[in-house]
Amino acid sequence: MDQIKLDNLYKNSIILDHCRNPRNHSPISKIDFSGSAINPFCGDEIHFNLNLNDQNLIEEITFEGDGCAINLASGSIISEHIKGMSIEEVAHFTELFRLDMQTNNRISFDDQSDIYMLYEVRSFPIRIKCALLSCSALENLI
Repeated sequence: MDQIKLDNLYKNSIILDHCRNPRNHSPISKIDFSGSAINPFCGDEIHFNLNLNDQNLIEEITFEGDGCAINLASGSIISEHIKGMSIEEVAHFTELFRLDMQTNNRISFDDQSDIYMLYEVRSFPIRIKCALLSCSALENLI
């Protein structure tokens, strides 16, 4: 049964769409902040570059990654979610999302958000690090 649930996770239309058609994957004009993270156990990696506008909000964001579908989808989903946020809001987001992913009954984001789909990863503790690698990269740039 767990294998079927894991297979379904990898077949999830939102996860697949973000993995196959990642958002914010193009180079940006100017880089104000840059952050990376690597999972030494599996080799997954992710890199973010941010450009802030005059109000210190994320105007442009790009990410690059190598690794599993969850890592790549997470990078795409999170990059979409944080666009328009301040660095302080990004720090708050990563804190909430990390706590959510490490606590099975905690949900900070509603089911209208693609972030919500990443909660399914919690059923597979070994895959939580894949979903959280983007948070680690963002925390490294803050």
